Amino acid sequence: MRIKSLEPNMGEKAIKVLRHLLPDKKHLQLENWLIDEAQATITLIIASVQTATKCPICASQTQRIHSRYERTLADLPWADYKITLQMCVRKFFCINVNCKRRIFTERLANVTAPWARRTLRLTQGFTATGLALGGAAGVRLSRRDGFTVSRNTLLRLVRRIPLTSVDSPQTLGVDDFAFRKSQTYGTILVDLEQSQPIALLKDRSAETLAQWLKAHPGIKVVSRDRAKA
Repeated sequence: MRIKSLEPNMGEKAIKVLRHLLPDKKHLQLENWLIDEAQATITLIIASVQTATKCPICASQTQRIHSRYERTLADLPWADYKITLQMCVRKFFCINVNCKRRIFTERLANVTAPWARRTLRLTQGFTATGLALGGAAGVRLSRRDGFTVSRNTLLRLVRRIPLTSVDSPQTLGVDDFAFRKSQTYGTILVDLEQSQPIALLKDRSAETLAQWLKAHPGIKVVSRDRAKA
């Protein structure tokens, strides 16, 4: 393994390029890096340079540092090299005496989520893969890109995508579908003008559909199947 340091003879241009590749060049400082050519990995040693942060509970701003610790995050690859961020972050005291949180870890909202082991941009990449390919095919593509990720992880990331707000359509398609074939059925509602599903109801009863229609006024045309319900 070779260790690369930020030495003057490396040139300011090279350093500038490396810093621009960080997930948040404003709040992170590149201090060192290690290159393992045998494993095709690069470890970036970085530190947070925020001078103050807010308590995640009461939003009080503080500069009182409690301690420091290291987080290791997987990041997007650079060419054929896997990237690992070895990041030094800090814990702070909350200065609000009425806050129930006395000590908290600084948040880096543009880098990673609390307790996560990967950067936000890598998570977004996995989410897009899972959304496009699903679990099994997404795993195969991720392995080809050099990532070890499980099918359940990809599907879990897809389920976490927030649903967009849906306006009441003017033309609504109603049909049933099987949660579990021959056992459990629900109702699917489709905006026929946009050709887009907008809701899944827990069953296929007329009462459940009626409640949904009352909560979404403005529908002019309903196209439905010939089921007795």
